[in-house]
Amino acid sequence: MRPWILTLAGFSMICAALTCQAPIAGGTVIPAGQDQSPGYWLLTGYGSTYAYNTPYFGAQLQTVTQSPCQGNDGYLGPDYPTCNAISATQDGQGYWVEDRTGALPEGDTGSCDYATGPPITPVAPGVGIAAAPVGVWLATSDGGVFSLCGASFHGSMGGKPLNAPIVGMAPTPTGDGYWLVGSDGGVFGFGSATYRGSMGGKPLNAPVVGIAAAPTGDGYWEVASDGGVFAFGNAAYAGSMAGKPLNAPIVGIAADPTGGYWLVGSDGGVFAFGGAPFLGSPSNQPLDAPVVGIAARP
Repeated sequence: MRPWILTLAGFSMICAALTCQAPIAGGTVIPAGQDQSPGYWLLTGYGSTYAYNTPYFGAQLQTVTQSPCQGNDGYLGPDYPTCNAISATQDGQGYWVEDRTGALPEGDTGSCDYATGPPITPVAPGVGIAAAPVGVWLATSDGGVFSLCGASFHGSMGGKPLNAPIVGMAPTPTGDGYWLVGSDGGVFGFGSATYRGSMGGKPLNAPVVGIAAAPTGDGYWEVASDGGVFAFGNAAYAGSMAGKPLNAPIVGIAADPTGGYWLVGSDGGVFAFGGAPFLGSPSNQPLDAPVVGIAARP
């Protein structure tokens, strides 16, 4: 029986037809996989996932003691939240979560149930994830890239000099390449991901924390923890939070395929720019751990 998505006040969850009654007042029910309007997912460090105008495929947090995203890397302590990145599949029918030890799948991510990543060390933890057409890529802070579940390897910065640690990763829209970004704003392109400039070597008021590809694949945005946004190639600048009051640092950026982009803070606050609509956030809700990433519906 086909699942359905219940959307209420911008928050969506997937459920079986037998348990989804109504539509209820203030909400709409739509078949899963049919709604292609803009939407995004947010991830906390313990693996909780929040869905806004997107299907909810599940979270990595089962209980506080069973979460794969809790202290499972052996050196951060038993209660340390270890999930730190999320990436939607190309068809938007699932997402991958990076938990410093590998890739955790939710929804339709293919036949790979769990993808073990690189050896985890305090020197080069996992910092980014990107869904490939088949499989998934993981990036580590030393520039290493690990191709898992059948993903094609296009290169990495592993073993090469870096001026700053890698902090993020973004795939091309076609899935045949990816960019890495360092905290100094340096960008490195592999496969079809063309280098279009960066903030490397330029003054920054705050470290860069993320990167998102333009929908055309011929540009990208960098975001810094103070909300500053830097556009390269044909990625259009549509505004930022730089110089504006923030309740928490910015931790991620995601591109709206119809235009614009979203920023997310560690408190769950979401800021929309360009044609990207604001669809809600958990900033006024108690969180089990800080928000660590955002992924947009492709």
